Amino acid sequence: MSDNILKNGNDKENLKGYCLRLSKKNNSILYLLEDYLGKKMLEDQKLSEIRDVILTVSAEILKIANHEVGDDDNEGL
Repeated sequence: MSDNILKNGNDKENLKGYCLRLSKKNNSILYLLEDYLGKKMLEDQKLSEIRDVILTVSAEILKIANHEVGDDDNEGL
């Protein structure tokens, strides 16, 4: 995989920067949902499950950014 990824059609950023940006964007969904719902996601079992999935995805994205996924292209993904 190339270390440079297209951003906004023209500019390029590295894989780590791209993954960090995706992780932050993913985490921001938690705040948007809580604001929209008017309550903390931990207050409801189903919302808590959704929160856990979002946080897990963010953690996996950060693993990619830190190249913790192993040598095999598909390993750990």
